[in-house]
Amino acid sequence: MQIDIDKCVGCGGCVNLCPQIAIHFFDNKACIDQFRCTECRTCVIACGMGAPNVSCRFPQAIIFTEA
Repeated sequence: MQIDIDKCVGCGGCVNLCPQIAIHFFDNKACIDQFRCTECRTCVIACGMGAPNVSCRFPQAIIFTEA
C-alpha cells in the first residue's frame, strides 16, 4: 500500500483502524510501514479522501508451472 500525501488530510482514521499497526504519522500525514502492512485494504475502506492506493506488492494469485 502507498499513501498519496497530496490527498491525505491527517485525520487518523486509517491509523486507528489498521489491524497490523502499520500506519503512523510523519509530518501530519499517514505513512505505511511496508514490512508490517499485509495489504488488507482496511485503510482504503476507512479513508474518505482516497489517499491509500494498492501498490500490488502481493499479487492476487500465484501460478506455479512445471519446468
